Amino acid sequence: MIFDVPATAVEIVKVGHSALRNGTRNVPQELFGTPALHELIDVMRVTLAGNGVGLAAPQIAVPLRVFVVEDTQDRMSHLSPGQQKARNRYPFPFEAVINPIWYATSPEMVIETEGCLSIPGFKADVCRHWAIEVEGFQPNGRRKTWSLKGWPARIFQHEIDHLDGRLLTDCMLPRTLTSTEPHGTGASTDLLQRLAISTEPPKEK
Repeated sequence: MIFDVPATAVEIVKVGHSALRNGTRNVPQELFGTPALHELIDVMRVTLAGNGVGLAAPQIAVPLRVFVVEDTQDRMSHLSPGQQKARNRYPFPFEAVINPIWYATSPEMVIETEGCLSIPGFKADVCRHWAIEVEGFQPNGRRKTWSLKGWPARIFQHEIDHLDGRLLTDCMLPRTLTSTEPHGTGASTDLLQRLAISTEPPKEK
């Protein structure tokens, strides 16, 4: 927290809002280290807290190339130690990343399931680079390079997509979008039986 008055979380815009598609512009040099930029970071921090692992400025309708990330042990508690290791997922401290550029450092691609705070209630499989390097700036204007593998690399790629006006649904594998809510039951088994309809998927010819 930068100021004496705590920052207040704001509403995250949802798919369909133009801010998610309009792209972003670089934070100008004169804005680094200013109260306004620090306030933006604070607002993004409290908005992200407890909701996800990353948030990009367009998700709160700010067209700047800024995103924040944080992955806590609580957020990965549903994964076994083996699953965490396979994903290279580990607690990642809060970071604010400004004006990022990135490139892959390995040809390896990995498919994992992702969600998005701007598309609540859904998840889908996305193929991303396993290892990347990101160059950018911290809020004080200092340059920083992040060398990332596994889940942290995925988070950064997801957030940079937001900065470029790209959403999860644009890069997901076809037919993998699914609801995170109960999928429903539909018609009763009794009715299906009386209609002589099988619930088994049709066999391929």
